[in-house]
Amino acid sequence: MAKRKSSKPLKRVVAKSGQVYYFKGGKRIATKKGEKLLKKAISQNKIPLPQNLTPQEELYLKRSQSAKKAAANTYKYQGRPIPRIYAVLMQKLFPSVDFLKTMDLSKWKDPKTGKPIFPRYSDIQKNIDNASRTDSEIFKLLTEMGYFKDKEGRTALIDICEIIQQKEYDKFKFILIDAQGDEVRGRVAVCTAIRDFEVDVTSEIKDALGFNVVKTYFDYSPNYDFKNKIFKLDLQDQDPDITIADITQTQTGQLILPNKSNKFKNVLITYSVS
Repeated sequence: MAKRKSSKPLKRVVAKSGQVYYFKGGKRIATKKGEKLLKKAISQNKIPLPQNLTPQEELYLKRSQSAKKAAANTYKYQGRPIPRIYAVLMQKLFPSVDFLKTMDLSKWKDPKTGKPIFPRYSDIQKNIDNASRTDSEIFKLLTEMGYFKDKEGRTALIDICEIIQQKEYDKFKFILIDAQGDEVRGRVAVCTAIRDFEVDVTSEIKDALGFNVVKTYFDYSPNYDFKNKIFKLDLQDQDPDITIADITQTQTGQLILPNKSNKFKNVLITYSVS
C-alpha cells in the first residue's frame, strides 16, 4: 500500500528589507501563492499567527476577524443569512423560550413537541404576516422598517434579492433559468427576472381565482456554490401543459403538480385569499 504523502509545511521568511518570502518543501514559491496559502492556513488555524506581520497581512487579518465575528452574529436559516429583524420578531411571537441564543432559525424547536417551529423558510414569513394583522406594535414596526406588502400583493418580508445583494455575494456569478427555460445572467438581471416572475405568477393566480387581493409566498431553493462562487436558481415550468388556473381549480394553497413536484422547479409557491 502506497504511503500517503504528508502536506509540506509553509515557511515564511521576512528579510531585513521587509520583503516576505515563502517556501514550501524547501523550495521558494511565488509571493501571491504564498500569501494565499498563508491566509488559508491562518483562517483554518493550521499555523500560529506570525509575530512580524506586514501592514498588508495585518489588514487582512483584521478584516478576516471582523468577517468571522459578523458571521457569528448573523441570524440564518439553514446557513443562509437573514435580517436580524426576522429573529427579533420571531422571539416576540414565541416569548416562552430564549431562542435568540440559537443563530439558525431552522433549529428553533417547539419546547412542547420538539418539532421545528419553521419547517420551511416561508413559515417565518407567514408567522410575521399573521402577527402583523393582530399585533399593532408588530404592524407599526414592520411598516416603519419597510417590511410590508407591496401593491402587487406580494410580501416583501423575505426577499431573496435582499440576501444576494449583500457584500458576501459581490464576487458571485448569478444564473437564473426562467419559466420558459431561458438563461439570465448577472445579479441585477437575475433580481429583475425574479421580481417579474413573482408579479406574473401573482397576477395569474388573481385571474384564476377571481380575487383582487391575493397573498403569494415564494419559498426559493437556489443552489449556492460557495466554492466556485456561483448562485443558480432554476424557475423552469415543470409542466407547461398544466396551467396555474388548472392547479387552482383542483386544489388550494400551493402551486403543486399532480406528481407532487413544484410547478416551477426550485420554488414552492403558496397563496391565500384575504
